[in-house]
Amino acid sequence: MKNLLLFLFILFASFNLYSYHDCDDHYAIRYIKGDRQLDVEYQQYLRSQSLWQEYLSNNGEWYVIFNENNQLPHRAFGKPISLTNGNTNTDKVLNFLSDNNFTLPPDLRYIGENRNSQHINLTWQQYYNNLEIVNSRLYAKLTFNSELIVFGLDLHNNINLDVSATIDQSEAIAAASENIHHEITSSRVEQDLKILPIPINKKYEYHLVYVVHIETRISAGPANYICYVDAKDGELLMRRNTVMYEAPPSVSTLVNVSGEVYTSHPYNPSSVENMVDMKVRDQLTLTDYYTDSNGNVNLPMSIGTDVRYKLEGYYGDVQTNATTPDIILPLGTTNNIIFDNSNSTIQERTAYWAVNQIHDHLKAIFPTFTDLDTPMETNIDESGSCNAYYNGSSINFYAEGGGCHATAKIVDVVYHEYGHAINGNRYGNWGMQNGGLNEGYADLWAMTLTQSAVLGYGWDLQDPTISVRRYDQNRKVYPQDLVGEVHADGEIIAGAFWDTYLNLGSMPQMIDLFKYTFDAAPDGPNGDEGIIYTDILIEVLYADDNDADLTNGTPNDQAITQAFALHGITLLSNASITHNPVEFAGGSNDVEI
Repeated sequence: MKNLLLFLFILFASFNLYSYHDCDDHYAIRYIKGDRQLDVEYQQYLRSQSLWQEYLSNNGEWYVIFNENNQLPHRAFGKPISLTNGNTNTDKVLNFLSDNNFTLPPDLRYIGENRNSQHINLTWQQYYNNLEIVNSRLYAKLTFNSELIVFGLDLHNNINLDVSATIDQSEAIAAASENIHHEITSSRVEQDLKILPIPINKKYEYHLVYVVHIETRISAGPANYICYVDAKDGELLMRRNTVMYEAPPSVSTLVNVSGEVYTSHPYNPSSVENMVDMKVRDQLTLTDYYTDSNGNVNLPMSIGTDVRYKLEGYYGDVQTNATTPDIILPLGTTNNIIFDNSNSTIQERTAYWAVNQIHDHLKAIFPTFTDLDTPMETNIDESGSCNAYYNGSSINFYAEGGGCHATAKIVDVVYHEYGHAINGNRYGNWGMQNGGLNEGYADLWAMTLTQSAVLGYGWDLQDPTISVRRYDQNRKVYPQDLVGEVHADGEIIAGAFWDTYLNLGSMPQMIDLFKYTFDAAPDGPNGDEGIIYTDILIEVLYADDNDADLTNGTPNDQAITQAFALHGITLLSNASITHNPVEFAGGSNDVEI
């Protein structure tokens, strides 16, 4: 039975692979300074203005969280509204907004839709003088009956900006590289300038920017920075690291391929597991075959033919110093091929096994998603210690040292780094931008597979009780635990989902809610976590809902809202509280509000 939700505004409202090892990125620069929090009084002021009041009078029970910088709804949601004015869903949404007096800028470009079994998510981006406006977004969520249930207008109607650059590209590269003390190995400037809105004092300041890409190293390892440089005065406004710390045959012979791996971490016993989806090559004809889900492969070739088995397959490509471990043996009448310490390391084998586990997990959740159905380059024993990272195209694990095991020996570290690849390739239309969200969701990819609240057991060479992060104690709460470090900030949202799982008592049910947030894809720059996490709560409630109407609650609203509230993520909102202060009250007496 549904519980009636009380909608309230937010109260105020990688894998931390260095939880006790210092590898902070000192080169990172944010253009949002400090932590932006919603202003409850200003939100109430905006709700009381004629624009929203007229909307309510025309459309009934709806709620809103305003973008305080453009004074337009950032997320508006309520009873389903049937859209009839237009031939397509896109026309219907734009016409509806115009009919309700929302001013839309002239150059809105439709990005596309993400459709799942519940909703249709539509997205537009704004341009000004043919230049993309960073983080601009018109968003709408519809039912399959063309009913509008959510929209957001992170748009810009008051831009007055000269779009002629004053500095050149070489000066932009110099600005992007300033104060980097490591060697710059590569630099380039995107062809098109962009417009960057920076929120300051409830308005936006607009900057014409070059987008510069810099490749270098930091103490933790490689760094690929995307930088925004003001094209007028050369000020470096943002520097964000995109590296997030896998002839007709005469006979047919059955071969089984297996290997000794850690299925959790080095302090638990290893076991021999089947090597699935692994490439097996006929060395005579150079024809490739692949093992099945049981590690078996039928090889249609003559006995005695040389066969190469290697730790590469459909979804993983393990390399150490650019070399993939392999076994070359003549095909026999009986073939049990075992990868062990004579032909590979246990971190190589464990990483291969783990990449296939997390890929299978991805496909169980998003069965039609194919962008990661290719071999993930998985680099083992990289130079350095006590870390791992995803750089946009490969996952990378450091060698034993510095008091830490080789990180490829720890399967949830592998799951976490592969989770960054999922975030970057499956989230919305652009991939995931916010660092805290990216780290939190990468943790969730690991936890939903291991179903454990503890990540990174086996990290320390001496103490088996040390972990990297855990979600069964010391909950991280917004805003007091939002510290501006992406791994720590990500614990807030990951913890909210973990507690949702505990409240529901079902991991598949929690995963079902989690996956739908990828289609709506709430996101934003680092520093906007409070707003982003609130948007996610709204999307989770819509994922749980069964009639496209949040105003009458959802089947599991209490379990969800209570779990998110434990981490300071609430919808304390759209309620006008009237209270006459009571100076003195007797003990055990209620004070009415």
